[in-house]
Amino acid sequence: MGSQSIGKLLLRFSLPGVIAMLVNATYNMVDTIFVGGLGPNAIAALTVVFPLQMVFIAIGAGTGIGSSSLISRRLGEGRVEAANQVVGQALVIILILGILAAIAGHTVGYPLLRVLGASEAIIGDAYSYMIVIASGAIVIFTNMIGNNLIRAEGNPNLPMIAMITGAVINIGLDPIFIYVLGMGVQGAAVATILARAVGASIVLTYLFGKRTSFRLKASYFKLNFRIWGQIYAVGGPHTLMSLVGSVAMAVVNNVASGFGPLTIAAYGVLFRITQLGFMPCIGISTGALPIIAYNFGAKKYLRVRSTVRRTVFISTVITMGVSLLAILFPRQIVSIFNRDPEFVPMAAHAMRIAMIGFGLVGAQVAFANFFQGIGKGIPSAVIGISRRLLILVPVILLFAHFFGQEGIWFAIPISDIGAFIISLIWTLIVMCKLGIGLWGEYKDPKNEVQS
Repeated sequence: MGSQSIGKLLLRFSLPGVIAMLVNATYNMVDTIFVGGLGPNAIAALTVVFPLQMVFIAIGAGTGIGSSSLISRRLGEGRVEAANQVVGQALVIILILGILAAIAGHTVGYPLLRVLGASEAIIGDAYSYMIVIASGAIVIFTNMIGNNLIRAEGNPNLPMIAMITGAVINIGLDPIFIYVLGMGVQGAAVATILARAVGASIVLTYLFGKRTSFRLKASYFKLNFRIWGQIYAVGGPHTLMSLVGSVAMAVVNNVASGFGPLTIAAYGVLFRITQLGFMPCIGISTGALPIIAYNFGAKKYLRVRSTVRRTVFISTVITMGVSLLAILFPRQIVSIFNRDPEFVPMAAHAMRIAMIGFGLVGAQVAFANFFQGIGKGIPSAVIGISRRLLILVPVILLFAHFFGQEGIWFAIPISDIGAFIISLIWTLIVMCKLGIGLWGEYKDPKNEVQS
């Protein structure tokens, strides 16, 4: 990592992450497209439920990252049995999280949907979708956490295969359950859980099989809160950061609910489109992280700058491309989800406004990743939450009050542009302190040639 071409390193490290993130985004995109055939209210129902799904995703991702980090460290130390114990505890956590999610869905799910903005027109569909997702959350956790366990032993391919398999099956099952069996919105949830169950079975078959280097004993499944603490010491902050998106979306849904289901549905479509552009940037930044960290530790700052610049460029090309497509062809994109004559012009108008600043989001993700790579958690955290919480929530509350529905759409690009400015200035300051800047000709003390 200290000498190979940055471009080749980025490709090798980022490609699996980009594919994984795209597959993750596909699950919700596919559900929304097929459910859209039932009408805008059906899209609104899914949009109201999505903040709850994001909570599951945040907890699963944090637990998986914490477990993976701990396993990798134990294997690096040569403590194979300790690594196996972490795997056992992670599987116990999956079971407990799945049970808690199911209980929460059946007990507080309905009133939560009310708080999230579900009106009488959509709460029936929202609840029928949510209860299936909550009841089957254990397979969601198995996929997310289990895939991280497998990656920790140096196998990035099987998790990718499991995720792609699940996505393909989800695409095939959606029309069957939604339309052929006449289950409507609930059918989309059933298709999603069944598809995830197939992915989970691949993961568990591997973990309990002979192809893995992990060897599990019954004693490893006995509750060990010391290991839990070590898992969440790393994964906890990531979970909290991820929950920001859920909170922000819940606030937006609540504000949008005051203008009716069509407004919620329009925001739901917007969110899916932005996720499709946002998730590959996360994958690229995840691949860039070890490259930045290694070269920062080796004091090869020009390679750090090169990695950041390439990450910013690639990510910006992606988000700028998505932004331009959304602005130039909003009606065509919205029509993929639903062709209602009242919904399409309203959602297309919203998309044209909301996507003005999205082209800058890729750079913001890359800048936040730079701070993670050099071990500065606070700047990374502030940049990470600025777009969806620190700026968007207060601006959307203010604008919606004064400008009505239009205020919701204009608040989104303001938050995107504001977060970009904060991240750019902060990155420039820190890079200048390192003596490299982000642009211009610089040489480090070793007269290193930039790759």
